[in-house]
Amino acid sequence: MAATSTTEEYKKLMTELRSGNFRPVYILHGEEGFFIDRIAEEVERLVLQDHERDFNQTILYARDTDPDQVKDACLRFPMMAERQLVLVRELQTWRIDQVEKLENYLAKPTPTTVLVLCYKHKKIDGRKNILKVAQKGGGAVFTSDKVREEKLPEVLMGFAKSQKRRLGSAEAQLLASHLGSDLAKAVKEVEKLCLVTEEGGAITSDVIQRYVGISKEYNIFELQNAIGMRDAAKAQRIANHFASDPKDNPLVLTVGFLNTYFSKLAIVHAHQGKPQQELAAALKVNPYFIKDYLAQARNYPQSKLMEVQRHLRACDLRSKGVGGDGGDQGELLRELLAKVMG
Repeated sequence: MAATSTTEEYKKLMTELRSGNFRPVYILHGEEGFFIDRIAEEVERLVLQDHERDFNQTILYARDTDPDQVKDACLRFPMMAERQLVLVRELQTWRIDQVEKLENYLAKPTPTTVLVLCYKHKKIDGRKNILKVAQKGGGAVFTSDKVREEKLPEVLMGFAKSQKRRLGSAEAQLLASHLGSDLAKAVKEVEKLCLVTEEGGAITSDVIQRYVGISKEYNIFELQNAIGMRDAAKAQRIANHFASDPKDNPLVLTVGFLNTYFSKLAIVHAHQGKPQQELAAALKVNPYFIKDYLAQARNYPQSKLMEVQRHLRACDLRSKGVGGDGGDQGELLRELLAKVMG
């Protein structure tokens, strides 16, 4: 299942839950824990009313239980409620043969029980029958794939839209670049921004700067653009800002980001004349940014890119104390920019 279909399936399943349509079984498995946690939380929130939870909600941790105990819990009748909830966390701690012992129950689940199985950080082997058995028994199987780097801004925009807010491509890219691949952290920041933005309003770079702490002018994304457009003055201003706060802007991460950026410019040259959609896929970026990469690649011909890579490697080594005393990180960055843009 591709990352895009993971988000589509997630939306579909959440819509189903919020409409009050509950399955007898939910198998939630895959590498991205964020979607699994969110679906499990939504089931827990909606399946029972508050006054029904004391007698009808059972939360188990796989490492402290076994398949027979899970089945016994599922076979109980609800007390003074339409249904009961059995939620099993950390199912990935079981061996696969232990998981398979649930097959008989999954084939004919108790209609008054909602069973949620959370199998995080890896997938259940698709060759095993348990997933097919659960689906034939009326259950839902959700595969939670990692969101690819180039898809993260799109996912953040989608979450903002679900909260009836607007997050632009540039702002989403700014958040993604700053927050990295931790989807849970990134989405929580977007949700925080939604709380301080009126319904129907736009989450602007000013709002992001105020509440997330990412400067709209002095960030790695703006540094990349300044270098790409050969705006030396702006690049050096950003370098000075980074030098004033090295804890939040470590040189090793900056050099790593720039190495990735210049590698993408090399990909632009290698795909010269190809359709923009194909280039976007090769770069692993949103097509919205292709025009910027094309313009910036013209400023850095292939011969220059080879020279830039040498400067990046030398700066990386010096920042780690190899081939010199390491020096001041701010000074090393300013020197690097002068060489790259010279």
